[in-house]
Amino acid sequence: MKSSAAPGALLAVLALSALAAACAPATPPAPQPASMADGDKCFGDRDYACAEANYRGYLKLYPQDVRANAVLGITLTRESKHHDALPYFQKAIDAGEGTYDLYANYALSLDATGDTEGAIKYNRRALDAVPSLVDVRGALARQLAKQGKTDEAIKLLRDFDKHLVSLGEQPYFTGQIAALEDKAAKKP
Repeated sequence: MKSSAAPGALLAVLALSALAAACAPATPPAPQPASMADGDKCFGDRDYACAEANYRGYLKLYPQDVRANAVLGITLTRESKHHDALPYFQKAIDAGEGTYDLYANYALSLDATGDTEGAIKYNRRALDAVPSLVDVRGALARQLAKQGKTDEAIKLLRDFDKHLVSLGEQPYFTGQIAALEDKAAKKP
């Protein structure tokens, strides 16, 4: 059986179909995640890319949310996006936020971007809030030593170890103190 349609008509139908498809409205992109609860769940699962997407989306809706700025800064620090994290930390701090984890993570990003003085300042604030943070104390000692304040760094660690011993616990910073003492002994 032969088709009665002319080949030209078939081409015209195909061309019109293609034109109609090209002119049809594009499917809008999926909305950006924008949930603090979802961001918090992702953060808890250590899925920092998911957390970042949710916190960024949430901040597009609520740019002044202090907690959202703080947790986005912390999330970016965990992703080693230190330069990106700094304005979020600063916005949260400028708004009056002041938790140990905010300060400690801000100090990490400051140190990673070369601002040792700023890192020292915010590590001190973190220790003022929670004196038992050994990772922060160790980082602060390294930063002090980098600034040539080795004696202050040793004292910071030694005082904490003395406190631990007074509680019947083992000293924590014995190795780091020895390394700093070795460094001080090599100093001309």
